[in-house]
Amino acid sequence: MRTLETERLLLRPFTLDNVAEIHRQVYSDPIVCEHYCGKTRALEETRQWIAYRIWQLKDSQLGFLAVERKADRELLGLVALQHYVASWIVWEDAPSLPFATLEVELTYALGRAHWKQGYATEACRALIDYAFRELRIPRLAYAVSGANPNSYNLMRRLGFRLGKNLHPDAVGKDDVVGVLENTLLAKGGA
Repeated sequence: MRTLETERLLLRPFTLDNVAEIHRQVYSDPIVCEHYCGKTRALEETRQWIAYRIWQLKDSQLGFLAVERKADRELLGLVALQHYVASWIVWEDAPSLPFATLEVELTYALGRAHWKQGYATEACRALIDYAFRELRIPRLAYAVSGANPNSYNLMRRLGFRLGKNLHPDAVGKDDVVGVLENTLLAKGGA
């Protein structure tokens, strides 16, 4: 996976020098973690996570990138494309599908000081463009809690088709799953 650039941001591979800052911005903040990864992590867990993500990007077109503001080189958070088996989702448009689907998920987390400034939208749009134009991924999926209006609204801004998760073990009745189709493939433009 290569470095991506937007007007204000660099989306680049992590380095071990980023451990303390990504831990401060994301993994030690209980409010960020509540919506992103469930619970806070110890600094050593964050170091191991970063080391794995660095290794993962060596041979993959998918993975986690650091979100860095170009103006001052501050690390704001992370954005990623990752494979997952959607065993915890029952899609509204395919409720009786007898198997879990393999999806590519768009995910992100920014430090709270950087919320509501358009950084997540900017970073996600760049990653969507990369996924659809360069990788020719047919669709992206993302799931959020309905109790997380920032992410819910971001999915809308990005054009995701939103629906309910009908899985009987879904965490909340207002959980939302979103799908964004690669319309470039249908048009032959990707």
